[in-house]
Amino acid sequence: MSRNMLGILQSWVDAGWIRAVDLQFAKQLVKLTPISDQKSADSALLLLALLSHQVGRGHVCIDLAGLLSEPNSQLAIPPPEKRYPQSKLAAKEAAEANLPASLLSELNPDAAEQLLLRTELASDGTKVTPLVIDSQRLYMRRYWLYEQQVTTAIQSRLTRREGLNDKASERSQAMQQTLNHLFNATDAVDYQRAACALAARSRFGLITGGPGTGKTTTVIKLLALLQAQAKTDSARTEQAYRIELAAPTGKAAARLNESIRSAVDAIEPQLQACGLTKADLPSRVRTLHRLLGSQRFSREFRHNSDNPLPIDVLVIDEASMVDLSMLAAVVGALPTDAQLILLGDQDQLASVEAGSILGELCSRSRDGHYLPTTVDWLRQVAGIKLPAALTDEQGQALDQSVAMLRHSYRFDAASGIGQLATAINTDQSLNEILNASIAGDYADIHFVSPEKTEATERSEALLRLTEQQACLNTAPSDAAKVSYAGYLKRLSELRLTAETTYEARNVAAAELLQAYSRFQLLTPVRQGDFGVTELNKRIEQKLHALKLIDNSNEWYHGRPVMISANDYNVGLMNGDVGICLVIGDRPLVAFMPAETNEQMRWIPPSRLPAHETVFAMTVHKSQGSEFEHCALLLPPQDSPVLTRELVYTAITRARSFFTLISERPESLLTIAQRRTERASGLGAALFGAVEGSEEISPVRANEARDGDQTDAPKPNPDEQLDLF
Repeated sequence: MSRNMLGILQSWVDAGWIRAVDLQFAKQLVKLTPISDQKSADSALLLLALLSHQVGRGHVCIDLAGLLSEPNSQLAIPPPEKRYPQSKLAAKEAAEANLPASLLSELNPDAAEQLLLRTELASDGTKVTPLVIDSQRLYMRRYWLYEQQVTTAIQSRLTRREGLNDKASERSQAMQQTLNHLFNATDAVDYQRAACALAARSRFGLITGGPGTGKTTTVIKLLALLQAQAKTDSARTEQAYRIELAAPTGKAAARLNESIRSAVDAIEPQLQACGLTKADLPSRVRTLHRLLGSQRFSREFRHNSDNPLPIDVLVIDEASMVDLSMLAAVVGALPTDAQLILLGDQDQLASVEAGSILGELCSRSRDGHYLPTTVDWLRQVAGIKLPAALTDEQGQALDQSVAMLRHSYRFDAASGIGQLATAINTDQSLNEILNASIAGDYADIHFVSPEKTEATERSEALLRLTEQQACLNTAPSDAAKVSYAGYLKRLSELRLTAETTYEARNVAAAELLQAYSRFQLLTPVRQGDFGVTELNKRIEQKLHALKLIDNSNEWYHGRPVMISANDYNVGLMNGDVGICLVIGDRPLVAFMPAETNEQMRWIPPSRLPAHETVFAMTVHKSQGSEFEHCALLLPPQDSPVLTRELVYTAITRARSFFTLISERPESLLTIAQRRTERASGLGAALFGAVEGSEEISPVRANEARDGDQTDAPKPNPDEQLDLF
């Protein structure tokens, strides 16, 4: 490798365009296989640094064709918000010569592939190499293995129909009877009923839907359907299924715990009609880390293919937050005949780590793509007549197990939140709905913007406006919904002493956390004037100036904190939110219980893992949560991070009231056109075959039929270089 290429990449690191680990990754790999040709060595070094860079941005791989056709836009190098260091490349011509488009201009996908194969750093996957090239996609081997494992696990389950293909079979008739008990007859298409039938038809099911479409109710009825079938199955030695519910984060698990309890209570009469009781359904939701059994100082889990989970059915909620490596760990720990059901909103932000699992699996869900045989089966067994537009004679295997809930029970035609969220996703009537929202036509949406002054003054005014919205009661309607007013009022009334009983402390902490969680200020970014770090500092200072808090001590009474790293010893997960309460003169941080039957958790500040003050949080961190009211701050400058998925996620965190703080609300029109796209081969693999065809496995995964076990590639610590 030449000093020139190393210097260019180092200048990218200095400018914040790529990470130091990206360059280090490339240098270590190139050292493994010395390349005599300087030009080839430089190209290899560049490609490897870019691969690490893309994985850090959430991509599973590099699509070589896409990269080499539009490198600058694919890579976001340079990022719009970061300038190139003039001390490194002063002249404009020199700067352009050192951008990816110029550096990669002589490569094409075939040449790049052959270059890496010749170095023996890469193979097609049949040999153990640090990198894999598959269908002109460049992977770190570990991620390729994850993708293969997930692909094979889903494919093998899609073909397991358990006798339900036959509309006249005993199982199909039993399903029809149970569905009639669980759902009321209606002339309209009952998409919840259709989702239950489709998800129960094979060993893999996916239910997607926006807020208020009844995902929790649907999955509870689905589990009742499965249990009713299990209890009438004479072939089962254990009558009831062993069912587990899981979510990616503690917040998502806690929220699902609450929803599950109310949903089960609501359908108790239907359960009795099916010969079931509430005890037949799960009542506990765990995080995926707890379910799999996290181990200290290891990314391996206690449950794996050698020690599978003792379950028959696994439901994962908020599946949009699940990254590829976690899903690979899940399917690796599932028994081969266990049923996997994913639940989530396909339009939300993808996981922070590499992968966009739910988005890829649901990429065709809006149009259904159900085969005529599936449509006929739904009509005869589930009593559902689907719209003709959802039928597709070329529908593929995965399409038949994906169900989309299409009716919102939370947001009606008068709801601005529902209208705006739908318009952001579909582009239909967005301009009209945006104008109506700005004009105040919707009671549940409020737009706040500084007066039109000089640009620098507007930015400062926007910050002051944000502080005001978070700290003060300034809403045009219900002041208690606008800000942290309810939490601050409850805090001012709260006095805890050393004599306060443990039970009273728990009640007070729970009330305070609930009051705090009614409102949340969201921002797209972490750093800069409009990032969470600066906003939290400013809001804290504002509240102190108003004498609503006293932050003269770090651990002051009422300080809200968010955990930013998992700590399995303490039992706190990334995203958990707690509030510091000073009891006598001792500060303790209170967190809601992780499990339904647990007590409030009180943790001394000295034992907390990495954490930060959280009057404001990023939109990513808000996933899995809902707030009575949330406010989204849009920075004045446009940025690639401002995407359709981000804004949609922010809007749909609000149950009752949404505020947009922006000097240009019309920028939503531009943002709605910007989609999050991540390179991956999962969708191509899973949508590669039509339902019922002889071959269902397009990517090196063995063909799987009823009762067969598939030899899927599994991550093997002995064959992997841990770095890769």
